[in-house]
Amino acid sequence: MGAKLSIFYFFVQITFNFLLIKCHSYLCAVNMLEVYVMDYGNTALKIAVFQNATMKTVYRSNKEDCLKLDWSNKLIVLSNVASKEFSLALQEKGAKIIEITTYFSASFTSAYNSMNTLGVDRFCNVEAIAISGRKGNLLCIDIGTCVKFDLLDKRKVYVGGSISPGLELRFKSLNDYTARLPLLEKKSFRSLNGKSTDESILSGVILGLEAEIFKRIEWYEAQYDDLTIFVTGGDASYFDFHQKSNIFADENLTLKGIYSIFCNHAQ
Repeated sequence: MGAKLSIFYFFVQITFNFLLIKCHSYLCAVNMLEVYVMDYGNTALKIAVFQNATMKTVYRSNKEDCLKLDWSNKLIVLSNVASKEFSLALQEKGAKIIEITTYFSASFTSAYNSMNTLGVDRFCNVEAIAISGRKGNLLCIDIGTCVKFDLLDKRKVYVGGSISPGLELRFKSLNDYTARLPLLEKKSFRSLNGKSTDESILSGVILGLEAEIFKRIEWYEAQYDDLTIFVTGGDASYFDFHQKSNIFADENLTLKGIYSIFCNHAQ
């Protein structure tokens, strides 16, 4: 019996060592891989190419144009909050897909009550600020279809945040729920008093959302000392964040978070 156990443990150790070697080799290979990182949101698709663990290029696309390309044997790491069919379509084009979920390993711990309902885009944003190298309390503001605030405290614990309608949703709501107000396109507008219906809508939506964002920042600064703020999202450029020295804009924040979570997952 003792001899059989010795043989059994010998093979267990050999298997374990083999797996360690395979794991190390895989991690080294990951750093050398060309990885396509995709952030597929409600209204936009951003693609970054990472090579040797460095972001080489970033470009915007859409689902239709993306699926016209040949993805044979390409490794795609995908954050997808829009269409589950998109992932299947990429696989049909020959891509090797790793789709990020909130169950993947992260560089932070969480006090959020329901990680299974947390949007994967928010999850990736928190990962990105967690690996930023900044100390203290960290706040991410993502301004896109929705405006999302997410706080990572100084212990690297994800505390939670907020979600509110973004610019397009506000413009669309005014058009959908009134008889005569037009549906406007987004554009920069800085006047407090609109001189026409269109300008009045622009003032209300653009400056109204800006006031909401900066008021919420005030609340965070009052409650959390040593606060660094990261701003990202396709609509961030419509707002003036230059007035505050503790705010850093990074249009590729989510992509960096996706790649970091992929690397964590590979370990």
